[in-house]
Amino acid sequence: MAELTLDEAQKEVLSLRKKLNDWADAYYSKDAPKVEDYVYDQAYNRLLKLENDFPQLVTPDSITQRVGGQVDTEFTKVEHAIPMLSMGDVFSKDELKDFDKRIQRLVGHPVAYNVELKIDGLSLSLEYQNGRLKRASTRGNGSVGEDVTANARYISDIPQTLPENLTIEVRGECYMGKEAFAKLNKERDENGQEAFANPRNAAAGSLRQLDAKITKKRDLSTFIYTWVNPPAEITSQHQAIEKMHRLGFHTNETGRKLHTLDEIFAFIDEYTAKRNSLNYGIDGIVLKVDDLSIQSDLGNTVKVPRWEIAYKFPPEEQETIVRDIEWTVGRTGVVTPTAVMDPVQLAGTTVSRAVLHNPDLLKQKDVRIGDTVKLHKAGDIIPEISEVVLAKRPADSVPYQIPTTCPSCGQKLVHLEDEVALRCINPSCPAQVEEGITHFASRPAMNIAGLGPKIVKQLIAHDLVHSVADLYHLTPEDLAQLDHFKEKSINNLLTAIDNSKKNSVELLITGLGIDHVGSKAARLIAQKFKNLTNIMQAGVQDIAAIATIGSTIAESLTTYFSQLSAQKLVEELKESGLNMDYLGPDETQEEEIPDNFFKDKKVVLTGKLAHYTRSEFTKRLQSLGAKVTSSVSSKTNYVIYGTDAGSKLSKAENLGVPTLTEEEAISQIK
Repeated sequence: MAELTLDEAQKEVLSLRKKLNDWADAYYSKDAPKVEDYVYDQAYNRLLKLENDFPQLVTPDSITQRVGGQVDTEFTKVEHAIPMLSMGDVFSKDELKDFDKRIQRLVGHPVAYNVELKIDGLSLSLEYQNGRLKRASTRGNGSVGEDVTANARYISDIPQTLPENLTIEVRGECYMGKEAFAKLNKERDENGQEAFANPRNAAAGSLRQLDAKITKKRDLSTFIYTWVNPPAEITSQHQAIEKMHRLGFHTNETGRKLHTLDEIFAFIDEYTAKRNSLNYGIDGIVLKVDDLSIQSDLGNTVKVPRWEIAYKFPPEEQETIVRDIEWTVGRTGVVTPTAVMDPVQLAGTTVSRAVLHNPDLLKQKDVRIGDTVKLHKAGDIIPEISEVVLAKRPADSVPYQIPTTCPSCGQKLVHLEDEVALRCINPSCPAQVEEGITHFASRPAMNIAGLGPKIVKQLIAHDLVHSVADLYHLTPEDLAQLDHFKEKSINNLLTAIDNSKKNSVELLITGLGIDHVGSKAARLIAQKFKNLTNIMQAGVQDIAAIATIGSTIAESLTTYFSQLSAQKLVEELKESGLNMDYLGPDETQEEEIPDNFFKDKKVVLTGKLAHYTRSEFTKRLQSLGAKVTSSVSSKTNYVIYGTDAGSKLSKAENLGVPTLTEEEAISQIK
């Protein structure tokens, strides 16, 4: 490339700053990135190079001179006593060699590094006073962040109290696991909301909620990896992590103290291969000088510590050709586009389909049939089209026309206000009926064994069911029409359908598929009102007054039961003999549960159980008044473990939490 003049460099710098500021605002402030990380990194590194080559162009307001995004929210602002800095990035092993040479030159000898996974999440500070959580805050612009204490109290692996009476600050990453990310985006698609682009933005959008109850539902987690100003007896990074783990913080156990570049490169290769199998997202590897006194001597630049560096994984992308765009109708009527492509290998799996979520996204990316596209996996799990390769677009290409009618029933589609989705609002739409019956029969709902999607599809194709009420009128002669259905399978399915009539009413409420009303909300509402008649007569304020429910769920529930079609369906189900009462333990009146070993205890299950499924054992313990949680802390009363128990059992032992084998727990129940 020819050498730039000062004027040419200044024009490019101004253009890059404008672009990067816009991208950073979307990423940090709106939790809605406009470009992939590697596109941002390329532009940012280009700006760094230009400012290095032309130092007279560096200005205090340049994005290279500040950390993170601007703080302009409704949260209380928090000034960080010690700034929360960014990390420098490198993108090759050769650059890591240069970093190590620079450290050795500054220090005068080789150093050991604590090598850690770079978690794809949101930076978080936790401050404790006399062993109790006092404040949680985001990084913000590095100097000023947002107070998110109320929300952080709903993240199960953040200890509210410490086993020691300490006044400390620790820092780490708040993240959303891959399964939680996929589940959240599926729910947002079904509700006509815009999907999150990646787990980092899902975590940020969930932690930075003004309504803490929303944060509670989002299943966030943390990894803590920095102790700000640790006591003198802690002299290294790996020591600090070990001590924080013993204090009850959730730390990542993959980190290692390594001494040579060969060891570090082997670690990088190992986790490049393991990356897709982890249940949380990582986007690189972090090297930190292990000796804290050397860290202190090396200090920081205006933006980054000199003693650490992040090696960023290269983007794993494949090019493929879009052959079709299919539209599917979900249970709530949302119509979703999916690109069907030539199969390619991506992140360890064969990919031939990528959900485009909604018409706005399809238009924004301008995906057309016949286009060559770049494909990656959002959060290492969901196939997603990054961009169209315009240079390879066919000459006869035309913009894709968004459908105006439902692909299932042919009714006109609508674009409801405040939604990005198209919806079919025909309640008799076959696709919605199919999805609705499948959901009704699923394990979290009515749990009708043997009634999966393929059987439901056949029942509809044979015109045997038009709603969930029709399931309770099926006869052996009806089921004999289905493929591969003989006497045994007919009897099994009819028995499962009949058994479902005895379910507690919260399972029926879950099965009805009411917007925003999941299984937990259904159980709390059923506990409060005792039966479906009372629930249908309850007002919005009565329902919203239940702890953790809120107005969104209450309004959705009352709106649903105000419809004549819903009232008619409930009446049909009642006439078919379905139970309409709450049969579970009444957690609103704990005195009704007799005293027992597990009453009022916080319990964690881990490992493979021999006598129960995890769900069955959880329900059994809950019926005894226990609170079953997913993570171990100093407040946990018992950890019950089966075979192949892993980190939760180790954490319990480190914290001194009592443990029980499955057999010992069953003995206590008996």
